[in-house]
Amino acid sequence: MCNDCLVFAASPARVELEAGKSYFICACGRSKDGVFCDGSHKGTDCSPVKLTVNDTKAYTICRCKASASFPFCDGTHSKLKDQVGKHPQL
Repeated sequence: MCNDCLVFAASPARVELEAGKSYFICACGRSKDGVFCDGSHKGTDCSPVKLTVNDTKAYTICRCKASASFPFCDGTHSKLKDQVGKHPQL
């Protein structure tokens, strides 16, 4: 987790990803959809996470930015429901 990240949502996003394709996952919580980087991290200490998967299928992507298995959801968002738009405090 970067020091400047924000909880985008207290729920994950289910996203279909294609095997072998590179994706850049938002780590700052400021992108328009909270999943894919759109450059909104500029001016923060955050950088997107490059992700390439081996299997084409739906993945559960973290949008609270505090998952221990980021960029994948581990359920941490359930502890952050009142922190949307704020830095995650666990």
